[in-house]
Amino acid sequence: MKNIWKYILVGIIVAAGGMYVADIAGHFFNGLGGYGFGCILGICLYLCIVVVTCTGIIIARIDSKSSKDNSGEDKKE
Repeated sequence: MKNIWKYILVGIIVAAGGMYVADIAGHFFNGLGGYGFGCILGICLYLCIVVVTCTGIIIARIDSKSSKDNSGEDKKE
């Protein structure tokens, strides 16, 4: 149960970071079609970064778990 609250807190922090990035991108890309379009572009860029990062973390955990034997020792390749 303790881990669930940790992940909820991390999710809230990531969402707040996304809003911050979208606001900055809205001001930065304002000339491309208005503030709203800049915000959409910023949140899409942020979503891409989050998806790639989370995928990398998941793959790294899968690789680290699959490289161990049932005895817990690393395999020799």
